Amino acid sequence: MAAECQSQGKILFPAGPAGEYNQIVRTKPDKSRCRTIRLTGLAMAVVMAFPPPAGAQDVSSKQVQEAIERGVAYLRKRQMESGYWPDDGSYPGGSSALAILALLNAGVPANDPAVVKGLDKLGTIPNQSTYVVALKCQAYAAADPKLQKYGNELKAAVAWLVSSQCRRAGGLTGTWGYSARDGGGDNSNTQFALLGLHEAAKTGVEIKSEVWETSKKHFVNTQNADGGWGYRGKDNRSYGSMTAAGLASLFICGQRLDVGGAKVFVNGVYPDCGKFMQNEAVVRAVKWLTDNFSATENPKFRQSWLLYYLYAVERAGMISGLTTFGRHDWYRQGAAKVIQLQDVNGSWSNGVIYETAFGVLFLAKGNRPVLFQKIQWDENSGKWNRNLHDLENLTGFIGDKLGKPTTWLAGRLSQSLDQLRVAPILFITGHEFPVLTDQEKTRLKEFVDSGGTLLFEACCGQQAFADGFHALAKELWPQQPLRKLKPGVDLVYESYYKIDQAYDLEGIDAGCRAAVFFSPRALSCLWELQTIPEMSDLAFKLGTNIAAYATARDQLATRLDVVRLPEQKAGDVKVEVPRGAVRIARLIHNGDYNADSRALIVLCSLLREKAGIDVVARDRYIKPDEKELFDYPVIFMTGHFSFEFTDSQIKGLGDYLRKGGVLVAEACCGKEAFDASFRQMVKKALGSELSELPADHPIYSGKIGLQLGDMKYRHVLAQQLGQASTRQPPIETIELDGRTVILYSKYDYSCALEGDRPYSCKGYQDEDGKKLALCLFLYAISY
Repeated sequence: MAAECQSQGKILFPAGPAGEYNQIVRTKPDKSRCRTIRLTGLAMAVVMAFPPPAGAQDVSSKQVQEAIERGVAYLRKRQMESGYWPDDGSYPGGSSALAILALLNAGVPANDPAVVKGLDKLGTIPNQSTYVVALKCQAYAAADPKLQKYGNELKAAVAWLVSSQCRRAGGLTGTWGYSARDGGGDNSNTQFALLGLHEAAKTGVEIKSEVWETSKKHFVNTQNADGGWGYRGKDNRSYGSMTAAGLASLFICGQRLDVGGAKVFVNGVYPDCGKFMQNEAVVRAVKWLTDNFSATENPKFRQSWLLYYLYAVERAGMISGLTTFGRHDWYRQGAAKVIQLQDVNGSWSNGVIYETAFGVLFLAKGNRPVLFQKIQWDENSGKWNRNLHDLENLTGFIGDKLGKPTTWLAGRLSQSLDQLRVAPILFITGHEFPVLTDQEKTRLKEFVDSGGTLLFEACCGQQAFADGFHALAKELWPQQPLRKLKPGVDLVYESYYKIDQAYDLEGIDAGCRAAVFFSPRALSCLWELQTIPEMSDLAFKLGTNIAAYATARDQLATRLDVVRLPEQKAGDVKVEVPRGAVRIARLIHNGDYNADSRALIVLCSLLREKAGIDVVARDRYIKPDEKELFDYPVIFMTGHFSFEFTDSQIKGLGDYLRKGGVLVAEACCGKEAFDASFRQMVKKALGSELSELPADHPIYSGKIGLQLGDMKYRHVLAQQLGQASTRQPPIETIELDGRTVILYSKYDYSCALEGDRPYSCKGYQDEDGKKLALCLFLYAISY
C-alpha cells in the first residue's frame, strides 16, 4: 500500500481517507491458516454462488511463468554489491527483505548466492521498524523453515514484534504502529506484524496466545458496518487492500487461537470438531470483497496501491482456499492485470523494487500447483468443512516434497470434470455422509475414470459417514470390491514415507491403481490440531503418502492449466464402422488383460485426430484361437501378471502373425511377471526371441511422420534407471520374412493413454507415452 513521493524521494503510506501519507516501506504477506474463523454455507454461498464468467481474462501458466522469470531477472540485476536492494533510507532493509521473499517464492533456492548475500546483510539491520522486522521474520522463515541457520535472528525479530504490540491503560490493543508501541497502531502495520509472526509460528517459534487474541478482537471490533476495514479504527472508510488484509488477519488469529487452545484428541475424537462454524466478521468481509472486487483498481481507493491490494487478495484467497469471490476468479483476473502492467525490463512501476516484488509474489504464490479440492457437499452449513485448516496444514507439511509447494481449493461436484481435474485428489469428509444426486455420483465416477483419486474420511470416526461411504462404493463400483490396504503390500504405505501402521485404510482399485481411498478413522482432525503426540505425525505422513501415490510424484497442474482429459468412454454410444476403417482388438489372457481398459479407445481417437487414420476400437476382446482374430490386422496386448496360453491358443497366435497380423504389446506398469510370460509366449508361438529395434528404424528416425524426441520416464523408472529420459526407448521386435510382426515395450505407455498415474508405474510420462503409442501403431498399421 505504498507509493513514492517524488518530491521527497521517500516511500510513503496513506494514513487514512484524506490521503495523508506516512513514511513506510512495503512487505510480503503469505497464506495462513485459521480455526475459529469458519466459512459456512452462507459465506461460501457468497463466494461460490456463481461460476466465473465465460469472458474472464485468458491468461496461461506459461505467460505467468515468463513474467515471473522477467521479474526475478530484474530483482537480481538491481541487487547491490553489498547484498542490499535500493531503499529510500527511511526504513533500511525493507525492500531487501521483500525482494528476498519474492525470489524464494519464485523458486530461487535458499542457497542461491543472491539470497544468501541478502539474508546475511539483513541480519545487520536493527529491529526498530514494524514493517521491516515483520518482513525479516517472513524472509528468515521462508529461507530456513527448520531454523538451522537463521533461527536466532528469527526469534529475535519475533521477540521484538511481540514486545512492540501497542498498549493502552487496559492492556494490549491488538495493533502495531510504525515502531515499538507507537500510538494506537493501524491496520497496515498490524497485518504485516501478524504475517511475520504467523510465518514464524509455522516454523515452531512459540508465540503467546494473547498476541493472537487481542488482534482478533481488534479486527472484529473495528470492522465497519459494510463489512470492510479502513486504515485505522472503526467507521474509517472501507477500501479493498485493508479489507483483504483484515480478512487474512482474522484467519491468522483465528487459527492460532483455536489450535493453540484446544489440542485435545480423545479416543479418536476431537471434541471441538465442527465448533465455531460461523463467524459473522468473516462472512461480512467476504461479502464486501464479493460486492466490490476489482482487478484493475484498489476498490474504494482508486488506482492507489493496486499491487499491494492484489497481493492482499491473494493472501485471503490462498488462506481460505477460495478460487473466486462471487463471479470473480481473483487469480486469473489479477494475473492478467499484473502481467499487463509489467514493464519491458521485467519490473513494475518503473523499476520500484517493492512494486516488482509484489508483482512476482502475486504471480508466484497464487498459481501454485493444486493438490486437493475439498468438496462442498452441503449448502447451508459447514458440515463439509468441520476442520477448516486440515488441507492448509497438510499441504504446508507436504511443502515441496512432491517437487513444488502446493495448495488446495474448495470445489463442488456441480463443476465440470476438467475444472475438478485441476486437482488430482478430491477430498470428501464429514460426520454424516453427504446426500448426493445421481449427477454428482456420476461426476465422482467420471473423475476416477479420468485418472483422478478420491479420498473419503469419516471425520472423528463417525459410523454414519462410514455406512454412507460403503453404500456408495457398492453402488458406483460393484465390480471392484472395497479392500483393506496393508503395509508391506500396498504401495500407498511406502510411496514417500515407509509406514508400518495400517490405520485401517480401505481402497478401491481402478485399473493399475487404488483410485478410491477411505479412512474410517480421523485424519482431518489430526491435520487441524497438528501437534497431537505421534498421531498427528502419522496422519501427516499418511496424507503425504496418499498424495505421492495419487500423483506418482509427477508434475502437477497449476490453477491456470487446462487439464486435457481422454475421450469419454465409447461403450455407451453405438459406433458405426466406416468401410475401410482399421480395426484393433485386445487379446484376452489370464494375466489381467483389461488393464487400463480405456487406453485403446484413447489411442484410436489420437490416431484419427493426429494422423487422419480411420480407426475404430470398440470394447472388442478376442482370444488367440478364435477365427475372428483374422478380422483384425493389428491386435493389442497388455497386462500386469504372469499368464499362460493353451497349445491351441499358441498355435492360433502363431498362425495369425505368420499370415499377416501384427501384435503390439506392452508390460502394463512395467511389470516383470507379465514381461517374463510374454517372452515365453513369443518363443513358443514363433520359435524366436525378441530382439532390439535397430537404431535407424523408422520409429526412431521419424520416417513414419512423428519424431519421438526426448522421452521422459516416470518417477519410479527414472530412479531405477538413474536417468530422467531417453531418446531411444527400448522397443523389441520379431521379424518374419522382412516383415515386423511384433512390437513390444517392456515399459508402460498405456497408463499415459489412460491418464492414470500409478505410483509404481515403470513407464513414460503422459505426453511422451502417448507419442510412443502413436508411433508404434502408426508403424504397425502403415508399414
